[in-house]
Amino acid sequence: MLGAFLVIAQAARTEWHEERFSALYLDETLAGAKDLSVLLADLAGFTSFSERHDPVEVASMLNTYFGRLVPLMEEAGGEVHQIIGDELMVVFGKQGDDPEHAARAARAGLLLQGTAEGIARDHDDWPRFRVGVNSGEVLAGIVGGARGHRKHGIVGDVVNLAARLQAEAPVGGVLIGEATFRRLGGRAVVEALPPRRVKGKEEPVAAYLLHGLEQGGPAASVDSER
Repeated sequence: MLGAFLVIAQAARTEWHEERFSALYLDETLAGAKDLSVLLADLAGFTSFSERHDPVEVASMLNTYFGRLVPLMEEAGGEVHQIIGDELMVVFGKQGDDPEHAARAARAGLLLQGTAEGIARDHDDWPRFRVGVNSGEVLAGIVGGARGHRKHGIVGDVVNLAARLQAEAPVGGVLIGEATFRRLGGRAVVEALPPRRVKGKEEPVAAYLLHGLEQGGPAASVDSER
């Protein structure tokens, strides 16, 4: 009887260990330099909203948003890399075999904003999203200690600039970087904004407010303010 119990216990432990760490093992096979697109979405005014509302109300608002937006981003071809507070990070093209990752990320940004606006239509006091999208090469791999908490990380200036673009985006808008804009080519309908000076960059960076994404065309449609 004791022997049978020990076998069952060991099997359960093995199954738990495989479930707990299989994703990390899989991510190790995806480690290395990757050309991909990063979408970052953050709620403008979240801090002040949290100050004025009960934590239960704040959690309900976040769950209402993310309950719709997370599966929507996955359906759009993205991988939801993380949710930290009110910030959502979605990666497109992490497998390294998607030449259309910039277009998928751009479309997902527009889709996110349109859906979020519908979700919040009856909640005038809810904060709204700002979205930034950037494309380029990052280093993907496992980060963390040899023991304890570990996760799959996406590291590089591409991610940093995506965060800066998100912070500069208008509420309800999608701001894309130069690299994403060039990859979209004739499909992008954008408004070229004046170069932005952002933290961590010595030179001003180009930014484009994305209005739409067409199926094709010989040249990008740009309403320039430069």
